[in-house]
Amino acid sequence: MGNIIGGFVVLLFCFIFWIQRNYTSDYGGLFPDVVMAVLALLSVMLIARGVLWRHESGWDNTGRLGYRDLGRALLLLIAWVISLPVLGYLIGGILFFTLVAVMMRTERPSLKNLALDLGVAIAVVGAFYLAFTQVLYVSLPELSL
Repeated sequence: MGNIIGGFVVLLFCFIFWIQRNYTSDYGGLFPDVVMAVLALLSVMLIARGVLWRHESGWDNTGRLGYRDLGRALLLLIAWVISLPVLGYLIGGILFFTLVAVMMRTERPSLKNLALDLGVAIAVVGAFYLAFTQVLYVSLPELSL
Protein backbone atom coordinates (compact mmCIF):
# COMPACT_ATOMS: atom_id res chain seq x y z
CA MET A 1 0.00 0.00 0.00
CA GLY A 2 2.90 2.35 0.76
CA ASN A 3 4.23 1.97 -2.81
CA ILE A 4 0.89 3.02 -4.25
CA ILE A 5 0.54 6.05 -1.97
CA GLY A 6 4.16 7.11 -2.48
CA GLY A 7 3.86 6.71 -6.24
CA PHE A 8 0.73 8.84 -6.38
CA VAL A 9 2.28 11.55 -4.19
CA VAL A 10 5.37 11.80 -6.42
CA LEU A 11 3.20 11.73 -9.54
CA LEU A 12 1.06 14.54 -8.11
CA PHE A 13 4.15 16.65 -7.37
CA CYS A 14 5.47 16.03 -10.88
CA PHE A 15 2.14 17.17 -12.32
CA ILE A 16 2.08 20.30 -10.16
CA PHE A 17 5.65 21.23 -11.13
CA TRP A 18 5.02 20.40 -14.80
CA ILE A 19 2.04 22.74 -15.20
CA GLN A 20 3.83 25.58 -13.40
CA ARG A 21 7.07 25.50 -15.36
CA ASN A 22 8.14 28.70 -17.07
CA TYR A 23 11.63 28.86 -18.55
CA THR A 24 13.40 31.99 -19.74
CA SER A 25 15.53 30.33 -22.45
CA ASP A 26 15.03 27.66 -25.08
CA TYR A 27 17.14 25.01 -23.38
CA GLY A 28 16.88 26.25 -19.80
CA GLY A 29 14.20 23.72 -18.94
CA LEU A 30 15.74 20.69 -20.59
CA PHE A 31 17.27 19.23 -17.42
CA PRO A 32 14.26 19.88 -15.12
CA ASP A 33 11.88 18.46 -17.73
CA VAL A 34 13.92 15.27 -18.03
CA VAL A 35 14.10 14.93 -14.24
CA MET A 36 10.33 15.39 -13.91
CA ALA A 37 9.65 12.89 -16.71
CA VAL A 38 11.96 10.30 -15.12
CA LEU A 39 10.36 10.86 -11.69
CA ALA A 40 6.89 10.48 -13.21
CA LEU A 41 7.93 7.26 -14.96
CA LEU A 42 9.46 5.86 -11.76
CA SER A 43 6.35 6.78 -9.78
CA VAL A 44 4.14 4.98 -12.31
CA MET A 45 6.42 1.95 -11.99
CA LEU A 46 6.13 2.19 -8.19
CA ILE A 47 2.33 2.31 -8.42
CA ALA A 48 2.34 -0.70 -10.78
CA ARG A 49 4.61 -2.60 -8.41
CA GLY A 50 2.29 -1.82 -5.51
CA VAL A 51 -0.76 -2.98 -7.46
CA LEU A 52 0.73 -6.05 -9.10
CA TRP A 53 3.04 -7.30 -6.35
CA ARG A 54 0.83 -7.95 -3.34
CA HIS A 55 3.09 -10.69 -1.96
CA GLU A 56 3.44 -10.31 1.80
CA SER A 57 6.34 -12.09 3.43
CA GLY A 58 7.96 -12.05 6.84
CA TRP A 59 10.89 -9.87 5.82
CA ASP A 60 8.59 -6.90 5.14
CA ASN A 61 8.23 -6.32 8.88
CA THR A 62 11.95 -6.25 9.67
CA GLY A 63 13.92 -3.08 9.26
CA ARG A 64 11.02 -1.22 7.69
CA LEU A 65 9.91 2.19 8.86
CA GLY A 66 6.30 2.79 9.73
CA TYR A 67 4.06 5.64 8.66
CA ARG A 68 4.74 7.44 11.95
CA ASP A 69 8.48 7.51 11.18
CA LEU A 70 7.82 8.75 7.66
CA GLY A 71 5.54 11.44 9.09
CA ARG A 72 8.33 12.58 11.40
CA ALA A 73 10.72 12.70 8.45
CA LEU A 74 8.19 14.78 6.52
CA LEU A 75 7.83 17.18 9.45
CA LEU A 76 11.63 17.49 9.60
CA LEU A 77 11.69 18.23 5.88
CA ILE A 78 9.09 20.97 6.33
CA ALA A 79 11.05 22.40 9.27
CA TRP A 80 14.20 22.41 7.11
CA VAL A 81 12.44 24.34 4.34
CA ILE A 82 11.11 26.86 6.86
CA SER A 83 14.58 27.26 8.39
CA LEU A 84 16.35 27.82 5.04
CA PRO A 85 16.17 31.64 5.17
CA VAL A 86 17.76 31.64 8.63
CA LEU A 87 20.22 28.72 8.59
CA GLY A 88 21.00 28.69 4.88
CA TYR A 89 21.30 25.63 2.70
CA LEU A 90 24.67 24.39 3.88
CA ILE A 91 24.23 24.55 7.69
CA GLY A 92 20.51 23.71 7.63
CA GLY A 93 21.03 20.88 5.17
CA ILE A 94 23.77 19.25 7.22
CA LEU A 95 21.76 19.64 10.43
CA PHE A 96 18.49 18.26 9.09
CA PHE A 97 20.14 15.53 7.00
CA THR A 98 21.89 14.30 10.14
CA LEU A 99 18.68 14.50 12.20
CA VAL A 100 16.74 12.46 9.64
CA ALA A 101 19.54 9.88 9.40
CA VAL A 102 19.65 9.48 13.19
CA MET A 103 15.86 9.35 13.43
CA MET A 104 15.60 6.64 10.76
CA ARG A 105 17.99 4.28 12.54
CA THR A 106 16.27 1.22 13.94
CA GLU A 107 18.80 0.77 16.76
CA ARG A 108 20.00 3.21 19.36
CA PRO A 109 22.62 5.49 17.75
CA SER A 110 26.17 5.20 19.01
CA LEU A 111 28.84 7.88 18.82
CA LYS A 112 30.34 6.06 15.84
CA ASN A 113 26.95 6.06 14.05
CA LEU A 114 26.46 9.76 14.79
CA ALA A 115 29.89 10.55 13.36
CA LEU A 116 29.12 8.45 10.29
CA ASP A 117 25.76 10.18 9.77
CA LEU A 118 27.35 13.60 10.18
CA GLY A 119 30.15 12.72 7.75
CA VAL A 120 27.70 11.47 5.13
CA ALA A 121 25.56 14.58 5.63
CA ILE A 122 28.57 16.89 5.13
CA ALA A 123 29.64 15.00 2.01
CA VAL A 124 26.19 14.81 0.39
CA VAL A 125 25.02 18.33 1.24
CA GLY A 126 28.44 19.75 0.36
CA ALA A 127 28.44 17.96 -3.00
CA PHE A 128 24.98 19.28 -3.83
CA TYR A 129 25.99 22.77 -2.70
CA LEU A 130 29.06 22.74 -4.93
CA ALA A 131 27.12 21.26 -7.86
CA PHE A 132 24.43 23.93 -7.68
CA THR A 133 26.65 26.94 -6.94
CA GLN A 134 29.73 26.11 -9.02
CA VAL A 135 28.42 24.00 -11.91
CA LEU A 136 24.80 25.07 -12.39
CA TYR A 137 25.32 28.64 -11.07
CA VAL A 138 22.21 28.49 -8.90
CA SER A 139 22.35 30.59 -5.76
CA LEU A 140 21.24 28.80 -2.62
CA PRO A 141 20.12 30.39 0.66
CA GLU A 142 23.03 31.51 2.85
CA LEU A 143 23.34 31.73 6.64
CA SER A 144 21.84 35.00 7.87
CA LEU A 145 23.29 36.41 11.06
